Amino acid sequence: MKRFADKIFKSLIAGSVCLSMCMATSCKHGAPETDITWNATLQLPPAPGDSVNIGVAGAFAGICENTLMVAGGANFPDGFPWTGAKKVWHRTLYSYDFPTEKWNVYPDFLPEPLAYGVSITLPEGIMLIGGNNADGGSPAVYLLSNNGGRPELRSDIYPKLPFPLSNSAGALVGRKVFLAGGICSDSVECASHAFVMLDLDRKDDGWQILPPWPGPELGFSVAAAAEGKFYMFGGRDFGPDKEIEISTAGFVYDPVSGEWNTLDGDFPVMAATALNFGGDIWLFGGVEKILPADPQHPGFSHMLRRYSPSTGELTDICESPYPLAVTTTAVAISDSSAIIASGEERPGVRTPMVLQCTIKSK
Repeated sequence: MKRFADKIFKSLIAGSVCLSMCMATSCKHGAPETDITWNATLQLPPAPGDSVNIGVAGAFAGICENTLMVAGGANFPDGFPWTGAKKVWHRTLYSYDFPTEKWNVYPDFLPEPLAYGVSITLPEGIMLIGGNNADGGSPAVYLLSNNGGRPELRSDIYPKLPFPLSNSAGALVGRKVFLAGGICSDSVECASHAFVMLDLDRKDDGWQILPPWPGPELGFSVAAAAEGKFYMFGGRDFGPDKEIEISTAGFVYDPVSGEWNTLDGDFPVMAATALNFGGDIWLFGGVEKILPADPQHPGFSHMLRRYSPSTGELTDICESPYPLAVTTTAVAISDSSAIIASGEERPGVRTPMVLQCTIKSK
């Protein structure tokens, strides 16, 4: 893994442009002191027929055999929401080979346009779970893998979800995939109490519907695994007859006891992304409050936070010098380095940036 990570890091910092696009921050919020390095040299390439790539939100993403894969997503190619532009969902796969430092683009790769699903990286490939498009939600579950140097997508490996599900929070705990919250309707956009699990060693049992967390219905929450448990942070409750209510609550589910517990503290991380490094959960950005979607929107949070399951403490570590996109996936490329592949930097505005964050304790 270290050799692979070194290759990735070298490929990301290659070129003189890195001198102006790499930043390091030394953070002292808690012991031990932590060095944070940000690298913004890599960007999604244009799709065929496009001169530039404006980025996508809600894309599936993961690492497969030395290759970063980013599939699907949605954006506003003809303007912005406040100008009446239409959201467009995509089928394109972007594949970046770290050893050769080259992108490949596969238009119309997904069988249908999809975004806002859950990505789970496994040794055998990347699970693409659920999502939605202009026609509604999807229950589909795919395996994206690398077959002889070319990407392959299969729909016969895993059972479908028991219902369509998008904007859910998902994580792998041991060999079990958990999904919590999100939209589980084809026609109505509303938060839910959906909580499902698939045991990868017992796939024939299908997705199991489990008791939900002791809180409001939620979507756009953030999930991560730690100490054999499923952690869920933030999100929002919404629906056609509801005012949007942001949740800053946190919950933890123990698969052994089958019980939920509420965490102490506030977690203002709606729609953020998270990873476990060194036993701690690192939370990248998020939407701290709902503001009008217009040109004056300041953008989403740049804050990097660390949650310690052992102490129950959430710590603000430092602010990223670059936007921390929401409705995206953080992908671990080593035990201390992550990539955040594209996403939404403010309402309706995407970024093509593939941002790397490296976290090292002194």
